[in-house]
Order: sequence, then structure tokens, then C-alpha cells
Amino acid sequence: MRRVATLGVLVLAGFLVLGGVLRAAGRNPFLVVDGDGWLASNANHDAGTWTVLNPERPAFGLQLSERNDLPFDRGTAGATFWVRNAHCGVGFAAFSEQCGWQLGLAVTQYRSIVVGGHGIEIDGLGKPPYGRVINFSRDGSQIVGLLTNTYVDFSGVDDKTKPSWFSGFDLARDGFVVRRTAPSAPSFEELLSIDRDGDANVAGDLAARHATQHAPNQWAARVRLVHGAYTFRYATPFTETPVCVATSEGAARLRVAPSPTDCRVTSDDRNDGATIDIVVIGNPQ
Repeated sequence: MRRVATLGVLVLAGFLVLGGVLRAAGRNPFLVVDGDGWLASNANHDAGTWTVLNPERPAFGLQLSERNDLPFDRGTAGATFWVRNAHCGVGFAAFSEQCGWQLGLAVTQYRSIVVGGHGIEIDGLGKPPYGRVINFSRDGSQIVGLLTNTYVDFSGVDDKTKPSWFSGFDLARDGFVVRRTAPSAPSFEELLSIDRDGDANVAGDLAARHATQHAPNQWAARVRLVHGAYTFRYATPFTETPVCVATSEGAARLRVAPSPTDCRVTSDDRNDGATIDIVVIGNPQ
């Protein structure tokens, strides 16, 4: 009997606290809309129309599907978190419009998660720079992948003293890319790209063992200059300094500086990004 009495006291206390919260809020945020349960903030529903209490603020709503399916996926029910933009007037009725309920997050009856917006931020227990999973579109381009230190809409960064990285799919180009931006740099530079045919372009150094081997002591590589320079590091060092020859598809003059471990190629144009061919002849170890 004592446990039953204690439980009854707790239930009564819960109802009293809930009643106090509702009175403090000045309204009941728990609604039933067309047979579904809703928990709404800054919004109310009556006679088929939603109204915003304060149009200068966004509104939020949690819909628990009891009778209706998800508006964007007929035949699937779920628990859906909706967001309505600020500065959109008072009344609205539609979903997925600029001034209607827009998807924030949905958990479907199949336990799948659907996220609205450009991406998901993972704060690493509050330690910046943060990691993000993004699906971002702008000006005809669309990229899907992993992003560090930069906001999901590329409007800013977590830490201006740290670099930012992106790796993922450039859907407009039908390829995979790796990009990096230095601290305070205005834009990302492409370090690696792989097209739909499997051809790869690498901006930096790439050690390769006898790429395009013509003889035991002669091999070549085709690469691209980055800011007018490229260092070809050999996978196996040479016993002595080999002969290194470089030719360019561009107009600027090239200079080579070979050593037993690499061949440094520089262009007279510091902004040169031309494709070059490097041939190395020597006696590898």
C-alpha cells in the first residue's frame, strides 16, 4: 500500500507541475491536428489553419503520426520535427514551402532518419573544429560528403586559425574530390579528383614505383603543377643523382633540380598549373 500511495503522490505531483508549466506558458502546446498528436512552439492550430504567435520568431512543431503519413513520403508514418521560418506572416497551412512547415528531422516507422537542411554537425563533445556530413547545393553544383571546420552552407568557419577539409562526391562533375582551404583562405583548392572513368588528378606529390617503366633504370610520370611547382619523390631512392627531364603543356619555362630522393620542377610562372611529363633516368637502389 505504501508503494501505491507513493506512486499516486508522484503522479499527482507530475500533473501539478505540468499544469503549472501550461499556466506559465499561457497556452496548451499539446495539440491534436487531424488525428495526429503535436507539440508546438510559437504556433497554434484552429479550423484547419496554423497561426504563429510571434511572426518575428521561428516556430517549431513535433508531429507524431497516428492517422497521417509523412507529407513527403506517402505510405510511411513517423515522428517528424518541423520548422517554420521567421518573418513569414501569421497564417499558413502547407508543408515544405518557404513559409510553411519545413522538415527538420524525421524518424520513420522503419527507424530510418531523414534530415532536412544542408547537413549534420558533430561537435566532438564541444571541441572545435567540428565535423559535418553535408548535402549542399548552390549555383548548379551539388556536393555530398564530409566537411571539417566550415559551416554546412559554407558561410563561415569554426576556427579561423585552422584549415578546412572536404572529401566526397561532386555530383555535377560525376566524380570524387578532396579539397582543402588554408586558414583565412578565400576558397577551397582541389587536391585530388577521380572522374567517372577512374582517371585521377593529384595536385601534390605522388610517390610511384617505376610509373610507365621503359627500362630498368628509366621511368616517367604525368602530373600537374601546383602554384608553379611540383616535387616528384621516388618510391625507391637512387644510388646517385639521376637525370631528370620535364616538359610542359603550358608556355612557361621549366627548371629541374634532381637529387637521389626526388626531382623538384619549378615554372617561371608562379601561378602555373599546367600538366607536365617527368622522365627520370638513373640507377635505383
